[in-house]
Amino acid sequence: MTTPETPQPAATPAPLADWGTRALGFLVDWAPVLILNAIFFRVGLINWLISLASIGYVAYLGHLDGTTGQTPGKVMMGIRLVNEQGVAIGSGAGIGRKFVHILDSMVCMLGWLLPLVDEKRQTIADKLIQTFVVTGAEKKPFSVDLWKPPEQAS
Repeated sequence: MTTPETPQPAATPAPLADWGTRALGFLVDWAPVLILNAIFFRVGLINWLISLASIGYVAYLGHLDGTTGQTPGKVMMGIRLVNEQGVAIGSGAGIGRKFVHILDSMVCMLGWLLPLVDEKRQTIADKLIQTFVVTGAEKKPFSVDLWKPPEQAS
C-alpha cells in the first residue's frame, strides 16, 4: 500500500524526507554510542570517557552534516541536510545544529516528533538553523568508509 504524496511546501529546495527515513538514519548514526554504552554501562571512569567521546562524536557528525550534508545514517537512507538554497550549511552550522537538537529532546522528545506534523517536516533545530532534510541523494550500503572525513578539494 502506498501513501499519497505530500505536497511540496513553498521555499523547500527538494522533496522532503519522511520521518521514518530520518529516524532510521539517526539510529545508524548513534549505533556506535549505544553499543559502547551498553558494553560499559556503569563502569565509572570508562563511562565518563565514553561521555566525553560522545560529545566529540556529536561534533564530528555535525561536521559531516555541515560539509557534505550527510552523516552515515543519512547516506544509507539516501537523504541529506541542506539550507533553503539546497546546499550544505557548513561545518560550524552543522555542529551547532547537532547541539541545538538538545531543544528537540526537551519536553518529552516532542521536537523529534515535530516532523510528523510540520508542513516542512522540520525539527526545532531545523527551524532555528533554517535547514531541511531532503530525499534524492544516492543510497550507499553500510561501510566503515561512511564515517571517514570528506575528501578535501585540491
